[in-house]
Amino acid sequence: MGCSASQPETVSRKQNNINSDEKVSKMRCPSPKTDTENVPVTVVNKNQSVTMASVKRSHSNLKETYNYQKIDQHAREVSKMRCPSPKTDTENVPVTVVNKNQSVTMASVKRSHSNLKETYNYQKIDQHARKAPNSVKNSAEELVKYMSTVSKDPRMLARGFFVWSSENIKYDVEGFFGRATKAPNDAESVMKNGRSVCEGYASVFELLCRKAGIPVKKISGFSKGYGYSAAKPLTLSTSTDHAWNAVQLEGKWYLLDSTWGAGHLDSETNSFKKKFDDFYFLTDPKQFVSAHFPYMDNNLEESQKWQLLPKPLSLEEFNKNVEYKPEAFRLGVLAISHPQAYFEMKNEVEMTFKSKGKEEITITARLMLKEGNWLKEQRNTTFEYLEKGANKLLVHPKSPGTYQLTIFGKLVSDDNNEKIPEIMEYIIKCTEVKDKDHEYPVAFGAASTERCILHEPLRGNLPANTQVQFRVSAPHLQHVMVEHTYLEKSGTMFTGNVTTHAPGYQVSMYGTRGEKHGRLDGLYKFHTV
Repeated sequence: MGCSASQPETVSRKQNNINSDEKVSKMRCPSPKTDTENVPVTVVNKNQSVTMASVKRSHSNLKETYNYQKIDQHAREVSKMRCPSPKTDTENVPVTVVNKNQSVTMASVKRSHSNLKETYNYQKIDQHARKAPNSVKNSAEELVKYMSTVSKDPRMLARGFFVWSSENIKYDVEGFFGRATKAPNDAESVMKNGRSVCEGYASVFELLCRKAGIPVKKISGFSKGYGYSAAKPLTLSTSTDHAWNAVQLEGKWYLLDSTWGAGHLDSETNSFKKKFDDFYFLTDPKQFVSAHFPYMDNNLEESQKWQLLPKPLSLEEFNKNVEYKPEAFRLGVLAISHPQAYFEMKNEVEMTFKSKGKEEITITARLMLKEGNWLKEQRNTTFEYLEKGANKLLVHPKSPGTYQLTIFGKLVSDDNNEKIPEIMEYIIKCTEVKDKDHEYPVAFGAASTERCILHEPLRGNLPANTQVQFRVSAPHLQHVMVEHTYLEKSGTMFTGNVTTHAPGYQVSMYGTRGEKHGRLDGLYKFHTV
């Protein structure tokens, strides 16, 4: 099986692809009842499978026969790590059935969802995992023992294994691209060599959990990672390209991807960019399925259970849905007008996005023409603005063809000058373009922060030596100027006519909240032709 690393944050210019010891506790909590009843007990068979039997027990007062000091102390230590869980909905989810061959299958039970990322503090185990000595790489048992010195809580151990993998396993880029022999993917080799693809990351996590006695499953399937294109739908005959894990904590199954949690492949440099991403640890199943579709042993029905959803997606739905990147979920962005990743258009299309969060977001976009295996950037072909709480995006290609449209987003209040994170990606087939010279104006950051809406002109290339009407709404600005002409204000609308210069000149629009002759911020830029 090949392996797909996560999509890069930058846009590509070139396209490229419980075997643990079972422990039965000797400590039993007595019931206050004193009558006799049938109770189930665990029976561990010779082949390590687990069955249940029914025996008689008398509920006598066992407090005099057991010392609870050690277990009480441990319970109090564990309780300090957890905050109360939020209210959740209940749904059918799979549970573990351990077969004779140690494989894991699924049955259906009720569970209550909780956002574990908000209820647990992982700082201590994260730091401990990152400081792990090199000596533990040679033994899964030693690594489990090392992690257990901080906490024996299964959730904390799983987190430690997740973080340790991100720090100590390098993605096998050379093997992935066929430039060298692929590194082995078995867990022991990966731990020692520190190099593999997704299969190895998932194998290591599986081995560590089993050694720690934590129910775990390695899952393979399809992903919307490196090399994926919405224009080429996946089928059941397509080779699976990714591996990840499911882990059972307190009787509930959760999903994680330690490969994508470690970083992503950068298609511009064909290198692995190490960047820890907490999003892929115990991810909400509704979010995880945006880019992961389990498919194992040619059994779709059984595989779909590992989506951990009450109503699993079909492969057709998985193909059609636009992929929400981690930042899209953090911002609460929804694709309102175009929820499908691939669509056809003519001339111009208007797209609508909206955030579920309380804070407004700003989006930008980049359109790339696909020419064989290459992507060619199309400048001034997208235009974004905020209208009535929704983010609008206009797209106008310059010629028919197939395009990759990448959407980026951040909070309006975010003043960070780093790259704006990618939130979604589309493939667009444009079948007709009437105005091949069309260009949009260039919008500066102040246009977004000041909630400006440019009504006209919506062309970036203006006719030279011509009177052009400008109209922009700006609820927070006191003055708006185009070149040396101030526009007339009426309410929140600014209007005025400006005569353009000769061809090749730049025409800029500025605005200010303050005095007329004070500092002006750039809003939009045009040019004459």
